[in-house]
Amino acid sequence: MNNKFSVVISAYNASDFIGKTLDSVRAQTYKDYEVVVVDDGSPIPMGPAIEAYQKQYPDFPLRYVWQENEGPAGARKKCAQEGRYEFLAFLDHDDLWYPNKLEVMNQAINEHPADIYYHDEDEVEEDGSGKKRISYRQLDAADPVEDLILKGNTLSTSATVIKREFFLNADPYSAKARVGEDYECWIKLGVAGGTFYHVDQVLGQYVRMASSLTMKSVDYMKASNERIVDFYDYLDKSKHSEEEIAAMKDERRAFNEYLVGRFYHANKDFKTARAYYKKSLGMSKSNKKCMIANVLAMLHVKA
Repeated sequence: MNNKFSVVISAYNASDFIGKTLDSVRAQTYKDYEVVVVDDGSPIPMGPAIEAYQKQYPDFPLRYVWQENEGPAGARKKCAQEGRYEFLAFLDHDDLWYPNKLEVMNQAINEHPADIYYHDEDEVEEDGSGKKRISYRQLDAADPVEDLILKGNTLSTSATVIKREFFLNADPYSAKARVGEDYECWIKLGVAGGTFYHVDQVLGQYVRMASSLTMKSVDYMKASNERIVDFYDYLDKSKHSEEEIAAMKDERRAFNEYLVGRFYHANKDFKTARAYYKKSLGMSKSNKKCMIANVLAMLHVKA
């Protein structure tokens, strides 16, 4: 069965890179798709770059939509609304797919009934160097929400295909979310009863852009970590008491301080790293890695 895909690309200030991303879609061996680029209020609209691409490849099924800036969550929501086909294949403007991506995903859809499909990726630097595999895990079918919250996120936007009707009904993106929006999206899809299937193949590249939002500041990291604390409220209250959830939140807050310490440690700011490690250990003594990292920072040894 040939399923139809709406390849939906949320973009912001991506005129210089969008051509490479579109090339990776145009190179797909599977051709039953449309492409929608949502420009999330770029200060310099991407329309001219998209128009030039359309003129160069007039048979390529590409549409361009511009909207006032709403952030990643609002842009992805708009993408889903603009897509016309049964399956949404999300792709960030700075990531790339391998040519067999849609062909393999079409086969997975036909053989494994689910609502959300996702695959592994290669992580590369902006110049294509340093390639390493990111291997995601199959979520627990019995409770994917608990799996996501207690074991951590294991889906990547550009590696995810979702039934469009299910996605729209679940409405998993908060328009106001500016951090942690994708992670919360997967959790909300699980809360809505979504089933997940992991394709154990590398079908694309997650490109680590030097200017990407997640690389910009420690403040963004702190905000993202704090959002994760909020996600514990999605746990099944019939399985976990309020006291248990509160305790898990406290442990997560302690872990967040450790993660910030790791950030400074990696950048050789040993004094600041130790301050965060000590704060983490004051909140919880259970993180042995934090104890070791604190000693290494004291010795000015990079972890």
